[in-house]
Amino acid sequence: MTGCQTIGNAQNTSKMRPRFLFPTLALSLVLSTLKAAEDLPPVSYEKFASGFVSPLSMIPYGEGKQAYLVVDQTGVIYFLDEKGGKPGKAFLDLRKSIVNLKKGFDERGSLGVALHPKFKSTRKVYVYYSAPLASKGRENFDHTAHLSEFKVKADGTADTRSERVIFTVDQPQWNHDGGNLVFGKDGFLYLGLGDGGAANDLDPKGKPEGGHEKGGNGQALNRHLGKVLRFDIDSKTPYAIPDGNPFKGSKDGREEIYAWGIRNPWGITVDRESGDIIVADVGQNRFEEINVITAGNFGWPRYEGYAPFDQQKPSEPCTLEVSAAPEGFIAPVLAYPHHDGLGKAPGYGVSVTGGHVYHGSAIPGLNGVYLFADWAQSWAGKKYGLYGGIRDSKTTWTMKVIPGAKTPAGPISRMIIGFGYDQAGEVYVLTNIGKGPSGKNGEIWKIVPGK
Repeated sequence: MTGCQTIGNAQNTSKMRPRFLFPTLALSLVLSTLKAAEDLPPVSYEKFASGFVSPLSMIPYGEGKQAYLVVDQTGVIYFLDEKGGKPGKAFLDLRKSIVNLKKGFDERGSLGVALHPKFKSTRKVYVYYSAPLASKGRENFDHTAHLSEFKVKADGTADTRSERVIFTVDQPQWNHDGGNLVFGKDGFLYLGLGDGGAANDLDPKGKPEGGHEKGGNGQALNRHLGKVLRFDIDSKTPYAIPDGNPFKGSKDGREEIYAWGIRNPWGITVDRESGDIIVADVGQNRFEEINVITAGNFGWPRYEGYAPFDQQKPSEPCTLEVSAAPEGFIAPVLAYPHHDGLGKAPGYGVSVTGGHVYHGSAIPGLNGVYLFADWAQSWAGKKYGLYGGIRDSKTTWTMKVIPGAKTPAGPISRMIIGFGYDQAGEVYVLTNIGKGPSGKNGEIWKIVPGK
C-alpha cells in the first residue's frame, strides 16, 4: 500500500481497472518536489470584467454584448460584452428559484451552465442550481438541486417559462454540491456532484446514516452523490442512459452514474483537442487531486489523493511513498499535499480550483497545459499564483508553478473561485474576496503574457 498507517473502511464496490497504473518511480516524480518552471513562459493578468458577486464560470456564447455567459452564484447568469466590462443583461435570472444563500460563505446557488452541442439549431441550454427542498424531498435534507433545460428566445435570452426539470437530487448539506456541467465530445452531458457535504463523507454526528450512506456516499452506488453522472439528452425524454455507463441495465447501481468515488468536483472542463474530461476534486485534510474522468471508481472516501483514507481518522499520518493498491480504483493524474509535512511540494494548498487547458495563441509556451489554481494558496496567499498540469503520459501529469505575476495588482486578497475561456482558447480567472456570495467584489482577469 502506501506510507499511510491505516486503510479506509469503505467497502470496495468496484471491479473496474486498477487504481495505480504506473510505476512508483513515475509517481514519485509527480508527488515529490515539483520541477522548476523555467521552461514555462511567465504570465500576467489583465482585468477583463468586474461588478459581479461571485462569478463561478464563463463560457463563450455569441457576439458583441452577448459574447459570454457568466454564471454568478447568486442566481443570475449574465451576458458579458466581448470587451468585458460590467455584467450585461441577464441571460437567465433564477433568484426566485434558488435557496436563500448565506452571506458569509455558501456553496449553493446557480452553479453550472452548458450549451447544447448543436445549440444553433436546438436553442437549448442546461443549467444546474440549488432549489429549496422539494415537498417530497428527503426529510431533514438541506435542499433539492435541479438540472434543467431551457429554450432560448429570439433575443438570445433564456425563456424562463420553457424550463423543463430533467433531473433532481436531494442534498443533505449546503456544501459539496459540485454542479459543473459540460458536454463531452461524445455529445453526452456530464454533471459533477459532490458527496453531499459534511466532513469525511459522514453524517455530522459521525454516524453513517441519513444523509451519508455507510462507507460514504462516494462509494454508495444507490446514490447519485459523490459521482460524475452522464446523460443522453437527445434520444429520449427527459433523457436516456448512454451505452458505456457502468450500471446501465443493472440493479447494482444508479444508471446515470459514470464515475464514482468523487468528493467535491470544483471545476470540470473538456480539452477541446484530446476530448479529456478533467475534474478538479477538492480533498479533505491531506491532498488535492486532478482526475481525467473515465468510467470507474476514483476512490473517495476510501482514498484521498494516492493514500488510503480512514473516515474516522481523517488526518492519519501519511507519506508520499506509493506502491501497489487494490484493484478496482483509478488514480488521479496529479495530486498535491496540503502542507510540507506530507512531502515538500511548492504548489501545496487546501482547496483546488479547476481550470481549463490552454489552447490560445497569446502564450504559445502554455499550449496544451491545464491551468488551475488553489482557492487558499492562489492570490490570497500571495505565495504561488497559477499552476499548470503537464501531461507526462495518459496516467501521470507533472505539476508546475507558472512563473510571472503572483497577483494581478500587488498584495491584494482575492480567491480564485473559477475559470473561464473564450472561442480563441484564451483562459480567464474568476475571483471574489472569499466572503461571498455577497457584495460586488467579483472580478474576471484574463491571463496574458508576462514580462
